[in-house]
Parts: sequence; structure tokens; C-alpha cells
Amino acid sequence: MLFHTFEFFVLLFVTFFSFYIFPKKRIYILALANIIFYGASGTRYLLLFLIVSLITYLCSLKLETCYWKIFYLIGILVVISNLLFFKYTGFVLNNLEKFMRIHFPWQDSLLSKILLPVGISFYTFQLIAYLVDVKRKEIKPCDSFINFWVFISFFGQLIAGPIMRGKEFLPQIENLQDNKLTLRNFKYGFYYIIMGLTKKIIFADFLASKADFYFNQVGNLNSLDAWFASYLFAFQIYFDFSAYSEIAVGVGYLFGLYLNINFKSPYISASPSEFWKRWHITLSSWIKDYIYIPLGGAKKGTLLQYMFLIIAMAISGLWHGAAWTFIMWGIYHGLLSAFHKIYRKWIKLERKNSFYKILSIFIFFNLTTIGWVFFRAKSIHEAVFMIKKMITLCDISFSHVYFVYFGFIALLYGIHILEYFIRNNEITLKLFWEKHVPTGIRAAAYMAILIILILLTKTEESSFIYFQF
Repeated sequence: MLFHTFEFFVLLFVTFFSFYIFPKKRIYILALANIIFYGASGTRYLLLFLIVSLITYLCSLKLETCYWKIFYLIGILVVISNLLFFKYTGFVLNNLEKFMRIHFPWQDSLLSKILLPVGISFYTFQLIAYLVDVKRKEIKPCDSFINFWVFISFFGQLIAGPIMRGKEFLPQIENLQDNKLTLRNFKYGFYYIIMGLTKKIIFADFLASKADFYFNQVGNLNSLDAWFASYLFAFQIYFDFSAYSEIAVGVGYLFGLYLNINFKSPYISASPSEFWKRWHITLSSWIKDYIYIPLGGAKKGTLLQYMFLIIAMAISGLWHGAAWTFIMWGIYHGLLSAFHKIYRKWIKLERKNSFYKILSIFIFFNLTTIGWVFFRAKSIHEAVFMIKKMITLCDISFSHVYFVYFGFIALLYGIHILEYFIRNNEITLKLFWEKHVPTGIRAAAYMAILIILILLTKTEESSFIYFQF
């Protein structure tokens, strides 16, 4: 069930009114909404999700006993095994066949039956974080399975995040009865949903068709085409993924639930560390807290820190998808981060002036754009071929059309900067909007935007990119 579909808005509408009409039944209303939302993707995967969640819940209750190590291990193994089987079985078997000529007689039959459950990567990370946090005694185990189920399966953010931690989200779930329908929450919810739909329908879906055109004919691209295609995908994936996250935040507001902001204008970053504080923030913080730091990345020697950083980013890439292209994307960003740390340590430059800041943003945005080629390309061979074209600029064909193409990219970047300005001046702009524009006109404007977005929605819905992860 996609966010920009009629079915989703019917579910949201019914759940919203039921939530406030029957305040004593709120936890059950959300639990049922979550079941309906996830069940739309297939009842067997809903059952699987329920079973894995129940096992995790039961194991967490035993983490305060003397047998905690056994139950912790069982819980972690069940959660990870579920992800490994459905997401990586095909990857492992296909690579065994490709590199070692090993082909099992049952292989083709098994792979034809395995379908990736939607949202499995996201709910796996939430379940792992919950178990680890209970083990570390950062939170107490939830004593109600229905509360735990609503926490782990909230339909607003289940499929593609943001990844919520137990200490952030469980207290909100446990106090649903205190939530009141405030004008502030309703306005913020409506605002974020409108912003998300605008990004998805107006920008992401339009850019998707253009980026696909180029990435489907990599062998025919010249250097400028390759750069243009990469820029298109860079903005496509940003608008697409941030759209989902903002709709999720908006849905949360409607129920008095506060989800983490997942994107903060990442393409104005001047360094890898700043980028990961702005891009998919909940994933990067998860990787840091549950992979990089436990590996010893914050305490070991410099060389080991760099190695663990690259390993953590490679795992991040593998989490995105079972393909070498995703692994290479992760390694690429790990190397960027490591080299930048070396650069900051050994190269002493004045970094406070505006020119240095702008130059750093320009360089890192283009380095990030190169990395997206690994993420989007169908194979390592295609990615390397395309990146070689981009770096060498060996066959530039100047034409007035490229001024239009790259002018369009500049426009997209300008919109990105405008979004940054709006986010940083949100309160001031909100007060100006409410003070100078009558309530009726504001309401009419919101409704007009919503109607236009609905009319622009394609008959064949295009899924969010991160739904596949």
C-alpha cells in the first residue's frame, strides 16, 4: 500500500477519526491499522512479521533474568536469520554459482519462491536496536505485546523509516491516551504530508523517468550525459526518499506521535561526516551506535578506526540491497569518510572563510553524485564504465542543449537550497503566513494543492525507491 494512493488515504482517514472518537481503544485501533497496512502486501508476510516480533518481545522479557545471554542470542539470531534468508539467499547462491561453479539441485525452485517482504530491512533494524537497548539497560522491556507491536509496526513509518528507537518511540505509544487533537499537530501533519506528496509526485516521479532513460543506455552516453544522468538520479532519490520520510512525520503528527526528521538538505554538506548527519539520519546513527562503535571504531588506533569505518559503511550498502553495486556504494562512502579524516588531520587550511565552504560543498556534492552511480547502475561493470566517462571527460560534445540540461540541474539545486532556507526559518515564515494570509485563503490553498497532487498522481503508481529495501 503506497502513501500516494487512494487506499492509503482511506485507511488514514478511518484510523484518524476512530483514534479520536474512541480514545480508550487507541492502541487497538493503531494495532489494527498496522495489520491492515502491512497485510495488504501479503498475509503470509504479515504472519511472519508477527511471529518474529512476538519472539523478539518474549526474548526481551527474559533479558533481566540469569539466562539473559541465551535469550538475547536467540532473539538476535531469529531477527537476523529472517533478514538473511529472505534478502540474501539469492545473492549468496548466485555468487557461489558464478565464482565457484556450485549449483544445488533445489536452488532454482527455492529462489523462485522467495519474495522479499516489504519493510523487512527497516523492521529488522528496529528489532535489533530494541533488543540491544534492553540488554544495555538503556530501556526497560515493554510489558505489553500490543504496545510493542504498535511501536515496531506503526504504519506511518514501517516500510521505509525513519528507524525509531525504543527509548524515543515506546513512551509515546504507552501514553497514547494523553494525546489530544491540537491545531498545531493537525497543521504540521497536513504540512508534512503535502510537502511529501509534492516531492514525490511533482519531482521524484518526473526525475525517475528521465534518469531511467539514461541509465538504460549507459553504453551510449558521453561524458556530459553521464554527469547529467547522475545528477538526475541524485535528486530523484533525495526527493523520493525524503518524500516518504516527510509523509511519515506528517502521519505521526496526526496521531500526536513525533517521528525523527530523516533529512536536512544533505546536498549542502561540505564533508562526509556532515552529509551523514543530514542524509538518512536515523540509519547513519544506527550504523554508528550498533556497528561502528561496538566494533571499536571510537577507541582503537587510527588505522583500525578507518578500517571499521569502511566495514560499517559496506554493511550499510549491503543493507540497502543484495548486490555488489550496493556494497561498492558503501565502500566508496567509507573511503570518502576515511580520506576526509586523513585530510583534516594532515592538511592545515583556514576553513572558516566562505570561499572554502562553498568550494567544499561543490566538491563533495559531485563526489556524492559519483557515488550514486554505484547505487543506481545495474552492475559494477556499468558503474565503472559510467564513472570513467565522468572523470576522464574524454568525449565531451558541446551543444546548446547541455546548457539547458545543466541549467535544469542548477534549478533543482536552487530548490534544495530554498528548502534549507525554509527549514531554518520555519517559525518566522509560519508566523508571517498566518499573520498576513486569512484563514480561509490558507485552507483553500492547502486544499487546492492537495487536489492538484491527487490529479497529478499516475494511474500506475510508482513505488518509493526505498520500498525495495
